[in-house]
Amino acid sequence: MKDIIPINDPKTVVLFSKLLKKTDLEHQLIVPSEVLKKYPILDQNGHVSKFIISFDKNGKRWEFPLATRNTGIYPKPSVPPASWHPFVAEYGLRAGDSVLFYTRRDDPANKIQVRGLRKTILFKGEESWVEV
Repeated sequence: MKDIIPINDPKTVVLFSKLLKKTDLEHQLIVPSEVLKKYPILDQNGHVSKFIISFDKNGKRWEFPLATRNTGIYPKPSVPPASWHPFVAEYGLRAGDSVLFYTRRDDPANKIQVRGLRKTILFKGEESWVEV
């Protein structure tokens, strides 16, 4: 097995990663609020983009609409089930897995990449996250 995503590489810019809970898998993906301040999810005017357009490890394009609930003090972004569930099903994601959205500084198109990751136990109990 190998670590596919070198997040410690200085060319990798992690937009967000999230340890998936049952709610994220059965309903909608709850996105960390701080993501709303990060590029390139904000459009050129600084407003929340309507979509997180991402590419998986096979180059397949995924359009995740970004809904933002403005009840309470902080906006609460989420990805609705209709676009999120097909990604979950395609990669067989389960509770305890993680999802990672990132870009690479050396990508001239600045495309957002999305990956499903699963924790594995290696030799002598060492843990590693590998792409599913």
